[in-house]
Amino acid sequence: MSAAGATLVQLTDTHLLNGGALLHGRIDTWARTTAALNAAARFFPDAVLVTGDISDRGAQVYSRAAKLFEQAERELGCPVIVVPGNHDPAGSVGAAFNRKRLASGPNPADTVHLVDGLRIIGLDTHGFRETEGRLSGRQLQWLLAVLKTPAPRGTVLALHHPPIDSLLPALAGRGLARPEELAAVLAGSDVRGILCGHYHLPATGSLGGIPVWIGPAVSYNHDLFASEGSTRGLDPSWFSVIKVGAGQLSATPVQVAIPVAAFTREVPVPARQPALL
Repeated sequence: MSAAGATLVQLTDTHLLNGGALLHGRIDTWARTTAALNAAARFFPDAVLVTGDISDRGAQVYSRAAKLFEQAERELGCPVIVVPGNHDPAGSVGAAFNRKRLASGPNPADTVHLVDGLRIIGLDTHGFRETEGRLSGRQLQWLLAVLKTPAPRGTVLALHHPPIDSLLPALAGRGLARPEELAAVLAGSDVRGILCGHYHLPATGSLGGIPVWIGPAVSYNHDLFASEGSTRGLDPSWFSVIKVGAGQLSATPVQVAIPVAAFTREVPVPARQPALL
């Protein structure tokens, strides 16, 4: 970490598949994830955050993914901090991940890391095959206890489901349930920012005055001009560079420099039915 603060690289929604399978029949998500990790070296990160949906629809990729992230830790010289998303079954982000954690919470992926005085807390927001994400009462009590002791350079939260809604109508109501409970825990704390994924669309907001950054996806991103009642995926791959300095937090989306096939895919979203996005 420099005197100016910490540099964090955020990857989200990698949607890895078994073998040589391609996402939607055309996207090599392993190649994109590897390319994003390689590109991260350009920014000399103090930590890499992977904010959920490691696999696509529960594909059993976790052993291979853990090895990839462990290799990235060695090559980048920084921790890779991983939380699960709604495509990741309960317990899938376990002991093979987050090897540099200082402490764990009620779930295996609830972790505490300290990077030169900046505390990074990962939270499992559950939601596998559910419409919304959630934090349990035990998790909120654990988080409250951790935050009672301020970190030297403050705290950043990493979770999958955003505590704010999406601009895309098809994603409305699919973020974190009861965000006011999280806001109450964070009130008066040293939390500097909340980093999320899930929407496949970059966005900013705030929760109780704390900045929220929703990172664009490594796999594909959503088109805001899709027809009503559907979502449409666009091909470009992105990650984020987060700067956390004295009283400041900035987030910059970075496009992965890989060949891009211009494609779209219509995905109908049935009314009142849970969907894995």
